[in-house]
This record gives sequence, C-alpha cells and structure tokens, in this order.
Amino acid sequence: MAFSTTLGSRRPPFTWHGFLAGLRGSSVIMPTVVFYGLAFGVLASNAGLSELESLLFSALVNAGGAQMASLQAWGEPVPLLAVVLTTAAMNARYLLLGAALRPWWQGLPGWQSYGSLFVLGDGNWALALRERSAGRDDAAFLVGVGAVAWVGWASSTLAGHLLGGLLGDPARFGLDFMLGAFFAALAVGFFRSRASALPLVVGIAVAILVERLVPGPWYILAGATAGAVAGGLAHGTKA
Repeated sequence: MAFSTTLGSRRPPFTWHGFLAGLRGSSVIMPTVVFYGLAFGVLASNAGLSELESLLFSALVNAGGAQMASLQAWGEPVPLLAVVLTTAAMNARYLLLGAALRPWWQGLPGWQSYGSLFVLGDGNWALALRERSAGRDDAAFLVGVGAVAWVGWASSTLAGHLLGGLLGDPARFGLDFMLGAFFAALAVGFFRSRASALPLVVGIAVAILVERLVPGPWYILAGATAGAVAGGLAHGTKA
C-alpha cells in the first residue's frame, strides 16, 4: 500500500504513519461500534435477514443510524422507496461532514480523498479533526480509524445475528428496546440548549402525527425531514 507524501503547500500528507496512528486511535470508539453492531445484528435477525444479508448490509452500507432506522421500515415485501428515502434522510449529515474535510484534504488525488469517504463516520471524523487541531494533519489517520471501525461493525453485526438466533424473540429479554435506546442516546446530544433541542422536538411531534395518520413507515422520513427543516430555519434565523 503506497501512500503518497506531501507535494505542495496545499496537499496534506497521506502516509502509512498516519494510517497506523489511526489504527491505534480507533480504540476510543471501538467499544461503541461493537456494542451497536451486536445490537443491529440481533435486530436484523429478528427482522428476518439472513447472516449473509446482515453482514453485507453492514459491510456495504456502513452507516449505523441509517441501518437501524431502515429496520423500522423493513417488511415483506421490502418497501424499497421508504427504506431508500429513510436512509438518505438519516445520512444527509455526511454532506456536512465531507464538506468540513475539504479545506484540509484539498489537493489530495481523487482516489485518496473520495476513496477514503467510504469509511467516513461520526467517530473517525471527530477524532481526525481533533488530530488536525493538535497539529497532526496526516489525512490517512481518518482512514486508519475508519478501517478498524468498518471491520468491527461488520463482524459484530454477524456476531449479533448469531446471538439473535440463539436468543429467539428479542422481546423476551427486552432487547427489542435496543432501537429506541439507540436513538434516545443520540438524542441526548441535542439537549445542549433550548435552541438546539428545537429540531428534535419538531421531528418527534411530526413523526407521532404522521404515524397516527399515515400507514407504513413514512413517519420516520417525515420526522427526520421536519427536524432537519426546523434546524435549518432556526439556524438561518439566528444567523
């Protein structure tokens, strides 16, 4: 694996040293990745996905929040449009995460910058920006953390699926609450101020209303969209 070195003042390094530093730094986020991977595997098993389907789902999509949300819309037959739109709404934040990397990664060849985005996640994005703020600007750090997280996410999904097969109905052990607990944990981060909690409150209200009025999983997409719009309007008003 031949990473490039720095060429020019605007091109960051992309080296083995940075990649290996990312491998070591991944220990910070791995417990969370593995825990939620196990949870997703159990829920995927309960939703009727096979071991191979669950493994490929995590390996190819590699987006925990979107995968968790898509299970809410899962059925037989799979409501493809609802699942796709829900995934798109949940993953819209990656547009902002990727844009935040552009000033740093500007000058990297496409195979390095765009190829690295496959393993982009909330955890390695935050760790990478912290590294850069500390003066360590090797862009391969994000890839190192993301590669370990990807392997951990996919393998723990498979392990969770096997565990789910042994446990049977997750509701017997209260494991069906994992999905709600997952999003409740994410929601805690919104309560930093009253203004930042507004999108969450709007999203919840719209999701409940649509769930009561419209059959199917559309309440997930409606809540996510309404929360995003409310957040955008609130931010624009404040600016």
